[in-house]
Amino acid sequence: MIHNDVVGIILSGGKSRRMGSDKSFKKIKKINMLDLVIERALKQVNSLAINSNSKRNALSKKYDLEIIPDCIKGNLGPLAGILTGLEWAKKNNGNCKWVIFFPVDSPFFPNDLVNKFMDNLIDEKIVMAKSNNRLHPVFSMWRIELSDNLKKSLGKGIRKIEDFTKKIQTRVVNFSFISYDPFFNVNSPDDLKRANDIFELLNLEEGNLK
Repeated sequence: MIHNDVVGIILSGGKSRRMGSDKSFKKIKKINMLDLVIERALKQVNSLAINSNSKRNALSKKYDLEIIPDCIKGNLGPLAGILTGLEWAKKNNGNCKWVIFFPVDSPFFPNDLVNKFMDNLIDEKIVMAKSNNRLHPVFSMWRIELSDNLKKSLGKGIRKIEDFTKKIQTRVVNFSFISYDPFFNVNSPDDLKRANDIFELLNLEEGNLK
């Protein structure tokens, strides 16, 4: 199910220090991680953009998606990417109420992520994923009106997602950890090898081995 009031942002603004080069274009079974994330995200949201601070021209040529750099300079981390996504959605999507964020280095997130985030919402402002007793704060969905508050907090030096969200009404959604972590994060060459194994397992389970 696609939710028309939810906009998706792929966070690809990091420096990929541990990987040695841009993680977006690292391949899992000959497929770029960015391609894998785009494919999964477009099954769940009607509008999608990429937050990236490098290779904007190359990305623009390959993908029919808007490429948006951080709205605050200085490579301030995921919170800057989240603010960028919120402000972009507010400006470009009049019907948007929520923005969900997909880290480019976690390509195995559930196909029903948005549905589970949207289920049983009351008056929460942020929804986060959790698996195997571990919180994944970057895999989160934010109310669009949080942008002003977040911008002020970044201006005051707040850099960690948890430091901002602890003051905001937040819901945590647990996801099953069966044979792999659906939020497995590919940070290093060793992680990339593990990701190839997960890819085969995941696609066998979904009946879509490529």
